[in-house]
Amino acid sequence: MIAASEPEGSPPPAGPGISASPLLPGAAVLALAAAACGGDAGFAAEDLASEEAEAAAEAAEPRTLVRTAPIAPELLVDYLEISGRLEPRAEVLVASELGGAVEDVFFDKGDRVAAGQLLARIGSDLLQADLAEAEADLEAARSDFDRLEQLVAREAAPEQELTSARAALKREEARADSARLRYARSEIRAPTAGVVILRELEPGEVLAPGSPVALVHDVAALRATIGIPENDIAWFRVGSPAEVWMDAYPDRSFTGTLRYIAPAAASPGRNFPAEIELDNRDGVLRSGLIVRTRLERRRFEDAVVLSRDVFVERDGDHFAFVLDGGRAFVRPLELGPEQDGAVVVFAGLQVGETLIVQGHRNLLDGQPVAVAADR
Repeated sequence: MIAASEPEGSPPPAGPGISASPLLPGAAVLALAAAACGGDAGFAAEDLASEEAEAAAEAAEPRTLVRTAPIAPELLVDYLEISGRLEPRAEVLVASELGGAVEDVFFDKGDRVAAGQLLARIGSDLLQADLAEAEADLEAARSDFDRLEQLVAREAAPEQELTSARAALKREEARADSARLRYARSEIRAPTAGVVILRELEPGEVLAPGSPVALVHDVAALRATIGIPENDIAWFRVGSPAEVWMDAYPDRSFTGTLRYIAPAAASPGRNFPAEIELDNRDGVLRSGLIVRTRLERRRFEDAVVLSRDVFVERDGDHFAFVLDGGRAFVRPLELGPEQDGAVVVFAGLQVGETLIVQGHRNLLDGQPVAVAADR
């Protein structure tokens, strides 16, 4: 049998009368060193081992994969949207003041007319004759007055006759002025520019005084009539800008101005009637269209604005998760107005924090997470 050789560097066996002094193992040396230096080094070694164990456990702990985004300041405009109806800026019912036979009609339904344009003549033949008679009488009265004035100047006629002639002249002047007015009113003219919506007469008809002749809409500007709820009335003033949409022009929006707000709420509904004026000089818009209007209620600048899908709702409260040190931390939120799926956050988040935007639905407060790399 072959004997095993001693490992190189081993100490020689102890002889008679010599005590053995073998080398100590490494652990024993560390223990002796710790004993020689006191107990602090022993505790430090234990702490280091504990930290390493925790790090190893944390590294082994499963992490949920999430995506993040930095919170940057944004602008959100809070709008009030109300449905309404387009109406003309002015709607004028033209009527015959004096009445009589309809002699001529110079317009038709749908025509565009200018302010002062002649629309019809009603009973003008008789009134023209009355005017001619009144002007002839006026000329005679003026001639008598001039003759008497010369006679009185030569003291060939008494002053009293001149006074009577002056009074007669004034009466004839007034009569002639009345005849001119009556004849002028036999010519029906458009009181405003616009479009003729209704024609209520035909040549040969005899109209009574006050009979309707035409309905004219001033459509150079239209007004969207709306009702502002009483809870929102404090946000708006005359002159505020507005946007208007309608189904008739689905790919186009129109800008307008809030021109009128009623001083009192209307019942039922407690809404304040208001009007938004739209420029329509190109004639594209038509009265009667149903519109959707949008008024700027509030403007939030440099605010925290987030999408609805970033929030977690639990028991009626809203939360979001932020990333800090490789862990997800929950933040209760105080939300403000919402516009087109974006919401202003009044409290709970700050600009510059890192928000978890995906993979956050089932997270717990303080849970370790791993951030997915962007592709």
